[in-house]
Amino acid sequence: MLSFLEDQQKRNVASPPPLAAPQIGSICFCFPHRLLFSSFIVCLSGDHLQVEPEKREREREREREREREIRMREFSYEDIEAATKSFAPEQLIGKGSHGSVYRGRLADGRIVALKKPSRLVNDDKLGNEIDMLASVRNSGVVDLVGVSRGPTGSPLLVMEFMHRGSLHDLLHSSSNPPAWPRRAAMALQLARAVLSLHEAAPAIIYRDIKSANVLLDSGWNAKLADFSIAVRRDDRMQPLDSPIPAGTIGYLDPCYDESGELGPRNDVFSFGVVLLELVSCRKAMDMGRDPSFIVAWALPMLRANRVEEVCDGRAALPGRMKRPIRRMLSMAEKCVSEEAEGRPLMGEVVRELQGVEDVVPWPNLGSVRSKVFGGVHKGVRAWRRWVEKRGQYREECRVQGLPA
Repeated sequence: MLSFLEDQQKRNVASPPPLAAPQIGSICFCFPHRLLFSSFIVCLSGDHLQVEPEKREREREREREREREIRMREFSYEDIEAATKSFAPEQLIGKGSHGSVYRGRLADGRIVALKKPSRLVNDDKLGNEIDMLASVRNSGVVDLVGVSRGPTGSPLLVMEFMHRGSLHDLLHSSSNPPAWPRRAAMALQLARAVLSLHEAAPAIIYRDIKSANVLLDSGWNAKLADFSIAVRRDDRMQPLDSPIPAGTIGYLDPCYDESGELGPRNDVFSFGVVLLELVSCRKAMDMGRDPSFIVAWALPMLRANRVEEVCDGRAALPGRMKRPIRRMLSMAEKCVSEEAEGRPLMGEVVRELQGVEDVVPWPNLGSVRSKVFGGVHKGVRAWRRWVEKRGQYREECRVQGLPA
């Protein structure tokens, strides 16, 4: 005990400074630098949380790029079989014309999605998708973790697992429709992802933008998946002449289907359809309704200023959200213009949707506040323990006749 007291005496620990009284309109918590690695200061002014989103986003993007470089590798087929329990039926999470997707757990514990191509898909198409995903460095695109080879030599894709499933399932299968602020955030995330593809060198035309190809991670962030029919433009940025237009009925640009000329505005049309789908929760093509095509159904109402009739009736539309949703629908109307030249490019779409998100409530503000206050309370408890130990130290000094 004496050695402990002598050691504390040498350190000359100072008494904790008194806490400043909170000011009206803002709250500031400060703790001694000896307690934490650095002074922990949290300031909340009114209802606004002061953060540096752009700087943090850049740091997260650099970290994601480093993680991709580390994680991207080739897996043995035995690893894939073990991860998917030999492609057991209960591991199947999706199936389409291009193949099946299985849920798997790698040896290191990571949950991934394994894309197993169908026999109708040739290796060139899979090689194209692997090349696209490996070259794209974008938080709005599903990560390619690695690749493998099947018994016949056909490629298998090991992808980032998206815990929330597809946007299509969220809109059309879930009993809980997404909140309006979250829809605005998803629209902006998808627009940024498409813009990053168009701004790549050479540019990438996705060709199959649809709600089923938009996947959601655990934080409800929207990401593009399935690059099986994506193509690149040449260095002169000339449109590609595709003899066989590809895409999904309901999302496929009629101009592309008729002329075969492919460019960024073909993706803009498909994005506009998804935007209408996101707001209305109506399928792009619904043969049980008249008209069956979402664009033919929505445009007459938008032109007649019957905006609320287009909105999803399952989710109440607060007054503060009417103007932002109106702006989203106005942009969707421009995107699905009959004439390709009359459509905006994705840069303009992103700027408009950024303006929309700036005026809607942040959907994750409640969770951020809870984390901040949780950290503050944890710091307060640590500070109280420090004060208690300081009091015990002073009492020991008094008993031993030593100066405190």
